[in-house]
Amino acid sequence: MATSATSSISIFELLDALRRRKFYVIVPVLLLTAGFGVFAYIQQDQYRAIASLAAMQTTPPEFLRGIAAPPLNMQDHLWTVREILYSPPILEAAMRQMKKYREVTKFSPQALEEFKKNISIKVDGEHTFQVAFDGPDRSETMNVTNKLAELFIQQASAKHEEKNEEAASVITEQINALTRRLEQQGKQLHNYKSQNAHALPEHIDDNFRAADDLKAQMRDRTSKIAEEEARRTGIQKQIQDLEAKGILDDASVNEKSPLETKLDELKLSEADLETRYTSNHPELIKIRKQIAEVEKTIAAEPKKSRTGPSETYLKYVELKSELEAIRQRIDSYKQQQRDMSASLAGVSSQIEATPQHEKVIEDMKREYDVGEKQFHALLDKQLDAKLAEGLASSKSGIAFAIIEPASLPAAPYSPQRIRLVLMGLAAGLAMGFALAFVLEQNDTTFGTVDEFQAFTTLPILGVIPNIAGRRKGSKNNPAAVAPIVTVEPDSVAAEQYRLLALKLRQQREAADMKVVMITSSAGGEGKSMTALNVATALAPTVQGKVLLVDADMRKPRMHEYLGLTVPAGRGFHNLLLNPDDNFDKYIQKTKSGVSVILGTVPLSNPVAALSSPKTRWIFERLKQEFAIIIVDAPPTLPIADSHILSGLSDKVVFVVRARQTPRELFQHAVESFDAANVLGAVLNDVDYQRSRYAYAYEYYKKAA
Repeated sequence: MATSATSSISIFELLDALRRRKFYVIVPVLLLTAGFGVFAYIQQDQYRAIASLAAMQTTPPEFLRGIAAPPLNMQDHLWTVREILYSPPILEAAMRQMKKYREVTKFSPQALEEFKKNISIKVDGEHTFQVAFDGPDRSETMNVTNKLAELFIQQASAKHEEKNEEAASVITEQINALTRRLEQQGKQLHNYKSQNAHALPEHIDDNFRAADDLKAQMRDRTSKIAEEEARRTGIQKQIQDLEAKGILDDASVNEKSPLETKLDELKLSEADLETRYTSNHPELIKIRKQIAEVEKTIAAEPKKSRTGPSETYLKYVELKSELEAIRQRIDSYKQQQRDMSASLAGVSSQIEATPQHEKVIEDMKREYDVGEKQFHALLDKQLDAKLAEGLASSKSGIAFAIIEPASLPAAPYSPQRIRLVLMGLAAGLAMGFALAFVLEQNDTTFGTVDEFQAFTTLPILGVIPNIAGRRKGSKNNPAAVAPIVTVEPDSVAAEQYRLLALKLRQQREAADMKVVMITSSAGGEGKSMTALNVATALAPTVQGKVLLVDADMRKPRMHEYLGLTVPAGRGFHNLLLNPDDNFDKYIQKTKSGVSVILGTVPLSNPVAALSSPKTRWIFERLKQEFAIIIVDAPPTLPIADSHILSGLSDKVVFVVRARQTPRELFQHAVESFDAANVLGAVLNDVDYQRSRYAYAYEYYKKAA
């Protein structure tokens, strides 16, 4: 029994290794087979060129006489073909296409007979047959075959009938006239499209969007005009109130000179322009020059003893200036509205004209398509006419034509090289198997539970099978991943997640464990999916609420898996920065009843926030409110976040991906934690269906 078991294990492992390393077997097979094939086909050998010919009754085509030729059986006329093709004049003319016979003046009967042996005739249809020639040179083989076919046609066919020539000439003239008409119609269609490019049907969506944009801008300008009118009304009321209080009388006591009044107006205008333009704008530069010139003129005048204007009067002047600025802006907005209205009218006219242009283009295309059909019909008649020219009457009562001349042979005809190709295939298989074996021996990842247990004493909390292809998103978020526990509750993966949840619940009851951190050695090992499914499995079985925290602040993914949106300022990092906030602001509920704090990417390194003493206080508050907390931590080795979070957690669970996580990497990651703090490992993405224990996983389903 032991020997049998060992043999079955070896065969199973071999088949499994070949399945996983199939590309390392396929590539050498393809390369070596191709190499042997190339080697075989570069050897000098015999080539065969084939020309296809047709035999038809000498009756002209139906469109010339209205009488269809009766069917012809080529087998009955094979003797005629042999008699003509094997005649000495044809053989001698064809032999001169070869280098060794070009200088020969007279051919012996033996040479003709030897040459004839390389010619073969094969009937492949009722009125078609093939003429083939075998030779060592590709070009000579092709030339000899074509020469044989050409000489055969010349001997077997009579001169072209005059009526057929006339018909072919008429058809050619019609084709030329129709070609010119098609070119003219094509140019007309192109010119029409060029002249009405923006009103074509394919641009109607763009025109509608442009019209909507112009309408939106006009509404915006109307809103701004209303705002400016409201401001102008308010300012006018303030000016009226000041004038009613006699502000103009007070200003006369300290009346300014005209230059000073102009200076004040220029400065108010400058202040208004600074709110609208940059300091390098031409209008600002111009008014500043005017201010400088007026100040220089005022400085040159003699000083007058007078008191300065009151603050109320200055306010009055400022209101007057602002009133003028509002007027200018309203005028500008109205001008913009007029421009937009003109543009909208142009776009609307293009939209209204689109159906008319579409109809014109359809009519032009319809005429062009009709012309093309006529053109192809004439081409068919031209081909019939040319065939009729070659199939004129002959002494035998039938006419022949070449329907496919011989082409340059692509590969040797003989001998067969299957043996070399099979040798390449065998060598490729041997190399592929050897390469797969070497790679399998150097593979340090965990493929099965047995390999994991043989490497470490860390307990396995769960064995999750491969669940690829079971993602089920929504219409709004196709990337969302429903937990397998809820989507397929009877699956093996769901049972394993529930088993993992059971073990965590037992640990919680035995050791008062409330915070469990789930991490992995590196990224892409399935820690986030494990955390999500475990939290979902715990929710209906734990007395109290279950919290899932996305603490991966480098690449948070939980919101994508759940199809949720992280509100601004409501992520895990924001909670660390505001530890006194109410937790309800940061917690969202999933359909399965799990409370979730989603993660966000901070602007700075999150290590400082995690290392803060307030972080531990946050977790203490969470422990009081939730029965158990699942922390989705970032990978262990690249960064220090997981080591900080492990100090805040009661236990740590490692997720290991089968056939991906190297043993050395996993060992290094586990050794970086306190051994007492590591609860166990979850072996993820195990292909149990190809394992020796597949029957055990599938037993429940088969029984059901």
